[in-house]
Amino acid sequence: MPLMMTTPEAGPLPPETLAEAPFGGFAVVEIATGQLLTVEDPCGDRTAQLYAFSRADMTEFLSPHHTRVFSNSYRLGLGMRLVSNRRRAMMVLGRDRAGGHDLLIPASLPGDLASLPNDTASGHEALRAAVRHAGLNAPKFPDPVNLFLNVGVERDGRLVPAAAPPAPGRSVTCRVVMDMCVVVTNTPSGLGIDTGEGAIRVRVDNRLIP
Repeated sequence: MPLMMTTPEAGPLPPETLAEAPFGGFAVVEIATGQLLTVEDPCGDRTAQLYAFSRADMTEFLSPHHTRVFSNSYRLGLGMRLVSNRRRAMMVLGRDRAGGHDLLIPASLPGDLASLPNDTASGHEALRAAVRHAGLNAPKFPDPVNLFLNVGVERDGRLVPAAAPPAPGRSVTCRVVMDMCVVVTNTPSGLGIDTGEGAIRVRVDNRLIP
């Protein structure tokens, strides 16, 4: 069961936390093995970019590329293990109240947001700001796991991003299996399909919320 609790021998879990990533911003949370990570889109019209770095070694990080190969899929699905650049499991998707999560699209760059106001942060800029804010010594900025972003692949190989219908309260919950620092950014994808400006909530729990 993807959301099974840790064994009693693992000891007590750290305190639960709640953070919020405003539009154009980020949230950074520390999370331990056995805890639950939930990312929620309260307004139901945003995409969110998920990053994670091992606390033991910052050169090990969540990798959508290795997750694709490990799972033989370009879409994140229920029960899938999200793995690091060393192909070690970091978390497992155990509850999905959204559907449509992408492992292909890189973080947006300033040039991708030409149609938006100049002060709108790109995904790459938000990740840099989050790393500085958290005092992390990240040797590399990886691509994100794109939550709430549905990308199809046509027979000719074309990528077709699609905007999902607004669904307030959509969320994903993962069981964490590695001590890590998680960064969630809330920036436009640059694909012209996420038009809302609501916040993204990031919650760390020690038990499954009904």
